[in-house]
Amino acid sequence: METKAVDSYIEEFTTNLQQLDQAERDDVVEFYREYIIDAGLDTDQAIHAKLGTPKHLARKILADYSIKMSENNYQQIDNGSITTNEKMKKNIGMIVLIILALFASPILVPVAIVLIGVAAIFVISAVAFTLFVVFMLALSVVIGIGMIVGGIAVIFQSFTTTIFYVGVGLAILGLDCLLIPLIIAFCKWIFDVMVMFFRWVGKKLLHGRNTPQKEDKSNA
Repeated sequence: METKAVDSYIEEFTTNLQQLDQAERDDVVEFYREYIIDAGLDTDQAIHAKLGTPKHLARKILADYSIKMSENNYQQIDNGSITTNEKMKKNIGMIVLIILALFASPILVPVAIVLIGVAAIFVISAVAFTLFVVFMLALSVVIGIGMIVGGIAVIFQSFTTTIFYVGVGLAILGLDCLLIPLIIAFCKWIFDVMVMFFRWVGKKLLHGRNTPQKEDKSNA
């Protein structure tokens, strides 16, 4: 039976699902409306005891939705033509949603705090590593160019010395050109590992945790 408590819960729940597209949002809302009615949850206390607050439930749904999108590499968006930067932003958003969803469950708050610490350590380490690498690359470029210039400067004094210094300088610059894409690839790999870790945490701790899923109904 649909009561005022049900309508109020569904209305607030819908408001907190604005990140979903209209079709997906309507599907999710209809599923939980039917679930609440079929389960006979006709008071605020009963609904909250089973599903949590509308905001908390919405956070879990959004986190689960983001995890699935990330697992599919966002192929659903613009037929997979989404850029790498946009994917990165969405994966960061997924991590934020997972942490918020964990905070929605009191028993999981310590886990959320630990994950925030892990994310903070990762960000700080990544920034420190990036700055160190940029400094070393800049220094090596300066050294390489300096050796080339120095070698050219003594060309009339010692041709052999010129060849040596220019050769070493070019070798340093060439090594820099090889290292830059490798370093970028390594940083991307580290980020991908963190994304996979948070996806794993979200699926293990959030999916189905005292919360019915559409898949559960379809498989019943």
